[in-house]
Amino acid sequence: MPKKPDQEFRGLLKLLILNELENREATGYEIIQRISSKVTKKPSPGSVYPILKELTSHGILNCREEGSKKLYTLSEKGKELLNKIFETEKEAIFNKVRILRLAGVVNEEEAEYINTFISEKRLRWFRLYRLKNWLKFLDLMSKVAETDPELAEAVILEAVKKLESALRGDSSE
Repeated sequence: MPKKPDQEFRGLLKLLILNELENREATGYEIIQRISSKVTKKPSPGSVYPILKELTSHGILNCREEGSKKLYTLSEKGKELLNKIFETEKEAIFNKVRILRLAGVVNEEEAEYINTFISEKRLRWFRLYRLKNWLKFLDLMSKVAETDPELAEAVILEAVKKLESALRGDSSE
């Protein structure tokens, strides 16, 4: 039976919370603020706090009180869970790439590039995830690619040129 949209959002919100707590502790309010700065739909306290309570009761998060604030951190069990989620996702993608290579959809070089990218995906994703408009960019690019692939390619090419120029330190572009 497929998940209902609110269940899918709740599952995604759990993952976003775990990601936010991977490297530093935060209050519930801080978690809401951090997530809100990166996604288009601001999570409500009524959705975040029950998840924090649930994850704490399952030993995935640690919670300590500092005055009237509760500070949440990822427990060892939570770190293991987050790593398992990413490893499972990575293995699933590796298997799909292998099938695409065997079917001749991608060649050996392309498969190697994809696998390297996926191996580094977590680090790259966290870098991009911290950019406020990254998810909006992906959403819009996906929509444009569906309706006008040539325009999507032109936008990507222009962005690639600007980013390569920035990496070279060339401020003229």
